[in-house]
Amino acid sequence: MLIRGTRGPLFNLVSLGSGEIVARAAGFVATAIVARRLGADAFGLLGFAAAAVGYFGVALTAGFSDIAASEVARRPSAARRLAADATVVRLSIAICGIGVLTVAALVLVGSPVTRTVLLLTSMSLVPLALDTTWAYRGLGRNHMSAIGLVTAQVVYLGGILLLVRDPTHLYRVPVVLFVGEMLAAGLLFALLFGTTITRPSLSSGLEILRRSGFSTIARLLRAVIVTFDVILLGILATSRDVGLYTAAYRICFLAATIAVATHAVFLPAITHAAEGGEVPISGVLRRSVSLTGTVMIPIVAGGVALAGPLLLLFFGPDYADGTRAFQLLLLSIGLLSLHGTTHNVFLALHRTKQEAGIFAGGAVLNIILNLVLIPRYGLAGAAISTVSAEMLIVLASAWALFALGVRPQLEGLIRPLFASTAMVALLLLLSGRASVPLLVTAGAALYAGILAVTGGLPEGFREPRSGTRDRIS
Repeated sequence: MLIRGTRGPLFNLVSLGSGEIVARAAGFVATAIVARRLGADAFGLLGFAAAAVGYFGVALTAGFSDIAASEVARRPSAARRLAADATVVRLSIAICGIGVLTVAALVLVGSPVTRTVLLLTSMSLVPLALDTTWAYRGLGRNHMSAIGLVTAQVVYLGGILLLVRDPTHLYRVPVVLFVGEMLAAGLLFALLFGTTITRPSLSSGLEILRRSGFSTIARLLRAVIVTFDVILLGILATSRDVGLYTAAYRICFLAATIAVATHAVFLPAITHAAEGGEVPISGVLRRSVSLTGTVMIPIVAGGVALAGPLLLLFFGPDYADGTRAFQLLLLSIGLLSLHGTTHNVFLALHRTKQEAGIFAGGAVLNIILNLVLIPRYGLAGAAISTVSAEMLIVLASAWALFALGVRPQLEGLIRPLFASTAMVALLLLLSGRASVPLLVTAGAALYAGILAVTGGLPEGFREPRSGTRDRIS
């Protein structure tokens, strides 16, 4: 199969972003249906299992994928070979992860229901290991990634609609998710390799794993920030509390996915700019921050303004008690989207060890605050801990970039902040007088209108004047 070279950030954002939106929207609808049909207690069991399995998932998708994707961006003609080498190691990690989770479930988990949910959820590590989305990302062919994402989530949604009706169908949820993700991973794998699979080299795959060490550690530490609160709530609180928190997080994950799409489209550009020194990287980073801010600021601001109505619309009145935590978690997503723009820079400059140190500081702060605040403030305490950790990472990342001579200029955020402020004012004025879909439409229209009359398309959306046309056969 012929895979063409990279496109500009606008094309890739539309390709990946639209695919992400469609896929995550389908997945989110499925999650909302599951939450309503199972109830907060059973939904909390799924959230707890997902958080536990997530640590092993990070080992497969974080630093390992980042390093390999960066290599693909540098050497697109070697994409298939790199994908084969990486996949054989990722599968080995997945099998080990399933083994560890199986032992942990049998030895440490007393509830038969929780144990079964955890074991079934652990199966998702296999399609995660087979997923080649990172290779397409390195090639700048993000529309291919979108195809896989949409396939997985649409199959998941269809399975939930057909097979999950009430709490007795709890075990069907992770099985349906596994089937959808396997189909998507298989599709992307087939499109990448065609009829001939490159013979993998275990030693080359292990070399990629070795080089991804600090980046993987950084993402594992990020996983602590995102999931330690869920684990601790599962231990110190009730399944219902975990269910409320998980419901709020599901909307936040949808927003975070969009943020990741805005970051991913600049990976090839920043990788190539690294060869020119700090000044070119500063220019690309400025555009990346502009694009991310333009997309994410209105999402976060609008979500905070409509937090209660959104939970009621998607999950029902049983989840209303999670409103305050939801608002705080949305703020954490805003901070994550901001410091997420710097990850490509640390990766391109081979500063993943430094990034891991920054995330370690955030993780330590998060753990300490969770242990102190959750027993006293419950869901809100968990969310405050997450916001605090993300803020520390933002400040530390900015300081580190300045020390490296890279200037993360923020002037591209001025217009989005101004337009979002006006949008929030409108939402608060109309809240309670119109439906949520109408409020979202009106807010989005006002935001886009203000951007249009104050300067048009932000810098981060503009296509580069020239681009690469690398191919692999």
